[in-house]
Amino acid sequence: MEFKKMGKMTLGCIAAALSCSAFAVTATPGSLTVATGSAQTVQIANVSGSVSVFSSKSGIATVSMTDATHYRITGTKAGSVVLEFKDSKTSAKVNVTVTTAPSASLNGRLLASNCFQCHGTNGTGGFERLAGKSASEIYGDLKEFASGQEDANGIMAAHAMGFSDDQLRSIASYFSSIR
Repeated sequence: MEFKKMGKMTLGCIAAALSCSAFAVTATPGSLTVATGSAQTVQIANVSGSVSVFSSKSGIATVSMTDATHYRITGTKAGSVVLEFKDSKTSAKVNVTVTTAPSASLNGRLLASNCFQCHGTNGTGGFERLAGKSASEIYGDLKEFASGQEDANGIMAAHAMGFSDDQLRSIASYFSSIR
């Protein structure tokens, strides 16, 4: 009985709400965890028109369309991001957590052991003391050597060029932690 008292206007609103929700874009899964360098797929459905993807933070994950309803989410660096898949009427959000892959976890001391011959055990002497310097300073110096901006034909350039960016960061972090 109470339902009839609502009138035509309310019934129209209920019908409109039901039809709108039936055509709301959806994304499955609604949240995911992906390791750096690996990818997972998100499926979207109930799309009205074209889809745009927005990210709450840049650089954490990349999104690429694999077909009309599937998007590949690739972890770029550790962190959390919200991806919003938006069509012409509605949007759906996917919470993404990017973790460091266990196999990609780098042991800074092991990598830095290559430096010990010239910079002393644990970077505490030798040509230049590295222990205790800031990670950003050490990393910056290593990047200059690796890119050839500094002493392109020297021994430091030869060593630095042999490491990936993540490995250089790990080495810099290790030396900055030594006192």
